[in-house]
Amino acid sequence: MRNRPDGNKNRPGRVHGAGTQISSRPKRRILMNTERIGKTIGTLAAALATLALGAACAPAAHLTFDVRPENRTMLIPGPGDGTIQIQVVAPDVPAIRTDRPRLNLALVIDRSGSMAEARKLDFVKTAAHQLVDMMGPDDILSIVAYDQRVQVPWPSRPVGRNREDLHRIVAGLYPGGSTFLSGGLEEGFRQAKAGRRRGTLNRVLLLSDGLANVGVTHPGDLRERAADMAERGISVSTFGVGNRFDEELMTMVAGGGGGTYRYLGDPERIVAALASEFHTASRTAASEVEIIIRLKRDCRFGSVLGRDWRRDGDAYVIRLGDLSAGERRTVFANLNVAGDRPGLREVGEVAIRYRDPATSKVVTASAQAVSLELVRDERRFREGFDRSVQEKKAVAESSVLVQEAARLADRGKKAEAKEMLGKAAAGLAAAPASPAVRAEMDHANRYKNSLDEMGDMNSEPAKAAQKAIKYRAYETLQQR
Repeated sequence: MRNRPDGNKNRPGRVHGAGTQISSRPKRRILMNTERIGKTIGTLAAALATLALGAACAPAAHLTFDVRPENRTMLIPGPGDGTIQIQVVAPDVPAIRTDRPRLNLALVIDRSGSMAEARKLDFVKTAAHQLVDMMGPDDILSIVAYDQRVQVPWPSRPVGRNREDLHRIVAGLYPGGSTFLSGGLEEGFRQAKAGRRRGTLNRVLLLSDGLANVGVTHPGDLRERAADMAERGISVSTFGVGNRFDEELMTMVAGGGGGTYRYLGDPERIVAALASEFHTASRTAASEVEIIIRLKRDCRFGSVLGRDWRRDGDAYVIRLGDLSAGERRTVFANLNVAGDRPGLREVGEVAIRYRDPATSKVVTASAQAVSLELVRDERRFREGFDRSVQEKKAVAESSVLVQEAARLADRGKKAEAKEMLGKAAAGLAAAPASPAVRAEMDHANRYKNSLDEMGDMNSEPAKAAQKAIKYRAYETLQQR
């Protein structure tokens, strides 16, 4: 048989014997493909780096707010009193970011002698240990402890690799003497100020179980100091432990400082409360949030239900503090509008101002105008009410009255307290019916009926019941 020549003999790239030869053309093709892949990977890496950098620097989604009058009309002639509801909402999911805000926390711990009771200091120490473990290495922490003296066992600095040292310091805290609360608070402010950096979320966490009996003790003075620090970007949250602390002082300090107040009647709740505060701070969408109201001529500002406010030039400012992702706050401002001619009347405008934690820049949202229609027709006036605003306002007004009734009961003035609670129930009865209104009315009536059963208001059960009632009213007024 005639041997047929191998048609593949001279074709490049085929195997001949034990050796393998690759032609120059495929080699160039492979090199070119490798270069393309390398360029693609480089482009992707650059894109990812740019995305990460942009995400880290991207501003958080803007807060939104809504302004609604309780009644879009005003009857003339008449007293001219009206209410506007202002609701501020933080976005539920912040803009894409590579990390949460860097935290700068000053933990101020009461180690007075009474903290030995019911193992309160032990629970505080457990909570502090957990806080140390939750914080990141770049977060900044300071620890202040006080009784009649103030000590700083851990000055403000990054946590870094110092967790063992921090745990050792926390474990070494022990009960001491009296309660120099103002000194501890002031040192907490100093430490938080020292630890403040660009982009940090700055907060003082004050834990106490007693009455301030050394140094500055007046709640109003401490609130003013907290408000001063809040204007410098340092908020304060307070934690009342047990049933012997001054909740008026703790709520006023938290209110002035733009933070929150928490009542912890059971010391075992301290651990969960401090963890909750940490997670809330970690999800901050906006800090130093304020509502700014400016009114037209012949329109006067009255009050704000259950909240502090201040006058700043031609503006009325209501401090809300920090808002976490998905959080909302509802505020009711009372106004007085003069006028004797029917028609649309411009009342003023409302804006919000806050600091973006991602960029540290102050953001002022566009103002929303507020107008009311002055009418002489009573039917049109009655039809002008917003039922939703009416319901929420009635519940807030009742909470203010319940708080006042509880203060009267604390002083043994039960008859006056019952009268105040009757006023709260009457206001709720006049509001549009809703589940929230009915629940608040039931609560006010139950409290009124329970006052006689409490007996001695200085007993531990009575104090616990009173603090729980006031804390419920506080939380309702915060409208979170």
